[in-house]
Amino acid sequence: MKTVRLVAAILFHIARIWAIVIFIIAGYAIGAVVIHLIAPTATSPMRVLEDQTFRIYFPFTRKVFLLGDYTSSYLVTNLVMIVFYGVFLWLLSAVFQAFRQQKIFTRRGVIRLSRFYIINLIMPLLFLILLLVFRTELFDMIRIGVLHLVIGVFAFFMAAIFKQGLLLQEEQDLTF
Repeated sequence: MKTVRLVAAILFHIARIWAIVIFIIAGYAIGAVVIHLIAPTATSPMRVLEDQTFRIYFPFTRKVFLLGDYTSSYLVTNLVMIVFYGVFLWLLSAVFQAFRQQKIFTRRGVIRLSRFYIINLIMPLLFLILLLVFRTELFDMIRIGVLHLVIGVFAFFMAAIFKQGLLLQEEQDLTF
């Protein structure tokens, strides 16, 4: 069990750090788009080129950070996807946090797993609907969505096991 806790601790920190990095990227990208929409200037962190592509630069530089097509469908779907993966990694780190504890079967662990499977079951469906509204390119996103649905179902089963383990542990604690 010590090995599981050690691996869970390492994965917790990796997932949490990447979640924070992705949230910072999403915040910066959303901020750059909003600044460009409100007041597009030469000093803004985003520039739209003549071929209807955009470039978002690293802060205080002219080095390209993000780029893509300057269409509402591209911007919305990609920004939503970046935020989703930040949430995904944050919740994944919470699942790893559950495995770091001395007692694995806790209410908090069940809640963490439940949040993780709910986001993996609901968000891909919402994202696919968003893609249907904005684009016609769905094949790759459907594969990613199916992957998240499988992860969600797996996490659902884990949450059910944790819930059962919690009940057994509480019964055990009552008998002693």
